[in-house]
Amino acid sequence: MAFSITVRNGTAIGKESLCRTCRYASILLGYSENEEEIRCGYFNELPRLVPFPVSRCSDYLSKLVPTLYEMEKMAFVIELKKVNPRAGFGGTTGLTSKSEDDSE
Repeated sequence: MAFSITVRNGTAIGKESLCRTCRYASILLGYSENEEEIRCGYFNELPRLVPFPVSRCSDYLSKLVPTLYEMEKMAFVIELKKVNPRAGFGGTTGLTSKSEDDSE
């Protein structure tokens, strides 16, 4: 008999810090595993030291997903020339509906 246990709002163990994929993070790594310093550059004047692995952040901006400005820079501009402006669903010039003919 198998069962599962769900723990909500528990402490995450062994997860990577959210700062590793953030555009505002400045990560300094040393030669040893415990030599790591992460600074948050959200405020450009004074980057603040992040003393612990972060699981949620209100100022997080992923560097894995392009921003709107980056998507606009890589977009193609397609210019369309109007070959036949009368093509498609046009106006109803010269056509009368059956309800108008029946009422007369």
